Amino acid sequence: MRTDLECLFNPRSIAIVGASAEFGSISGQPLDLLIKRGYPGMLYPVNPKYPELLGRACYPSLDALPETPDLALIMVNARLAIRMLEACGRAGVRFAIVFSSGYSEAGEAGVSMQEELAAIARRYDIGLIGPNCQGLISVPSKTYAGFGSAFIYDYVPGPVSMVSQSGGFGFSLMSLAAMDGGVGFRHVVTTGNESGISSLDFMRFMVDDPGTRIITGYIEGMKDAHRLRELGEAALVARKPIMVWKVGNSEEGQRAAASHTANLGGAMALYRAAFEQTGILQVEDMQDIIDYVPAFLSEKTPHGNRVAIITISGGAGILMTDEAIARGLAVQPLCDATVAKLRPLVPSFAALGNPIDLTAAIFDDTDLCRKALGLIIEDPQVDSVVMANAGLQGEIATKVAREVVNVAARSDKPVMLAWSARHQVAGEAYALLDAAGVPHYRSPLRCVRALAALTQHAQACRRHDNRRAEPVLELHASEAVATLRAARADLTEYRAKELIGLYGIATTREMMAGDAQEAAHIAERIGYPVVLKVQSPDIAHKTEAGGVRIGLASAGEVERAFEEIVTSARGHAPHATIEGILVQEMVVDAVEVIVGINNDPLFGPAIMVGLGGIFIEVLKDVAFRLAPITLSVAHEMIRQIKGYTLLIGARGRPRGDLEALADVLCRMSAMAVDLKGELAELDINPLFVLPAGRGVIAGDALIKPRLQA
Repeated sequence: MRTDLECLFNPRSIAIVGASAEFGSISGQPLDLLIKRGYPGMLYPVNPKYPELLGRACYPSLDALPETPDLALIMVNARLAIRMLEACGRAGVRFAIVFSSGYSEAGEAGVSMQEELAAIARRYDIGLIGPNCQGLISVPSKTYAGFGSAFIYDYVPGPVSMVSQSGGFGFSLMSLAAMDGGVGFRHVVTTGNESGISSLDFMRFMVDDPGTRIITGYIEGMKDAHRLRELGEAALVARKPIMVWKVGNSEEGQRAAASHTANLGGAMALYRAAFEQTGILQVEDMQDIIDYVPAFLSEKTPHGNRVAIITISGGAGILMTDEAIARGLAVQPLCDATVAKLRPLVPSFAALGNPIDLTAAIFDDTDLCRKALGLIIEDPQVDSVVMANAGLQGEIATKVAREVVNVAARSDKPVMLAWSARHQVAGEAYALLDAAGVPHYRSPLRCVRALAALTQHAQACRRHDNRRAEPVLELHASEAVATLRAARADLTEYRAKELIGLYGIATTREMMAGDAQEAAHIAERIGYPVVLKVQSPDIAHKTEAGGVRIGLASAGEVERAFEEIVTSARGHAPHATIEGILVQEMVVDAVEVIVGINNDPLFGPAIMVGLGGIFIEVLKDVAFRLAPITLSVAHEMIRQIKGYTLLIGARGRPRGDLEALADVLCRMSAMAVDLKGELAELDINPLFVLPAGRGVIAGDALIKPRLQA
């Protein structure tokens, strides 16, 4: 795949294959729009029907052109587009955009045609965009290579670049963000079915592009999702935020995405894991993109998550505090020294906690704003400031804005404002803020969300800087590799626990029994109480099959339980192969968690931790990360689950051994990498977390091998 994408966004010449004299049609618009938008390069319409179009010579074929164009826009039907792409290859065209639909999104025949397109692109090393897309706009080079209403506008160039898998929706986002939100775009490209260059290819280019400072994307699914981590980490190093609007998250949405652009949505939990792991910001609406851009362009980075909220209305302060806490910001009291300095400046009834209510006194004394804001922004317990100015307007608004600008200029801490006055009555104030790069929003919630996004990205950058030097555990067990390569079915618990033991994960004391008497003898050696479990590669969920008995305290109980388990298992799965009954020590005074590996076809191996037991699929209290992970990431995963409160000693329970649990997650990560080619899934459920200092013990395990062809 070609990586010299600068040539795509700044082509010296463009061929329009299938150009039409119907300039309002899809095939007629590109030539007309390129001319009207002032494209400075050479334009070559190709269509044997016309001698000329819009004053340009029209050529009968690509091989009749006077030079090889950098870019070809293929505007013909799906079947003919295959022949035209072949002609592009023979002519040495570097990039081609195939606009037509009717490929893999349209059924089996379309899949075959799309495979032909991809094969041609590979054979001739053509950078293929599409098919089933709407083209691209590069504002600085005036390359408006596509069709639709978004192409009729002249955009002001800016530092935001965007990738969208949806053509129509992507360009509607661009036009609305630019026209209504003042967002300045650099490159916008739609990718459709992504038979060639993918969304992640474009985003990776934008990370390295000096003119791009912010990257956005509208994504339905990614066939190369395993590259998300590398992309996100590269963007963190470059200090470039990536904002992704990921759709197709429900089952119904995934089906719609598949029929729309033939993309595989993948598990949303793994997308979220990749986003969290690499600082990619997940947005939920176009307004988020519009709001976050000025926050990032302010060029001020919060050093922590502590925000001071200043209002002239108590109600706004409560609203902003709730949203700040929900978004991961900390709203802490000001330090005593700051409060002491503020007290003489404000009315006696002013609230100087946090949020800070300056009251309506600001209407009588605009110096109060400057003095108070200056003191608050210098507070060592404050990392950023948001200020809600309600509907301040006219001369007072201008004075307050000037004071805010002056104070903000003397600090490296972000200052953002929520200001609801109409532009007609506060235009001068807004102009002062815009000129100084102080973000302002019509809604208090939008203001807080923008600050939260800026803070989240800053935290991600710092985490990544710290983790680059953190070691990653690497383990190799050739015996485990050989076991899984030879497997033809799921490994039973006993064999699965033997395998995880090779990676240093402790398991319960246990032995296999072939009859009731042997089970009783084993129980005597292990010590009561014990647990009995059926072992069969054909029974994945032993509890549902009646194949588990716990708390057995005597030989008689063990013998009876053995017979009951065999009978229940036979009734549940008459043809199941029963390898034996596992006799296992019973672990008490522990918190049950689940840890697992999911070797996803799109993302690769991912690690999971959550609250364990038989209700895991109901509660779904889990956290995922893509392997490999470091020890600090393991602790981050543990803190993320709701069951964390149980692990740290809720309701008088002893604190669990979190260090041992984090160590197991790192060992699972190393195992996932080591067995990437052989392992499909692994669950340890439960993993018993004992009190601090006593470690963890795997109580049950299930391994699904990646069956070899």
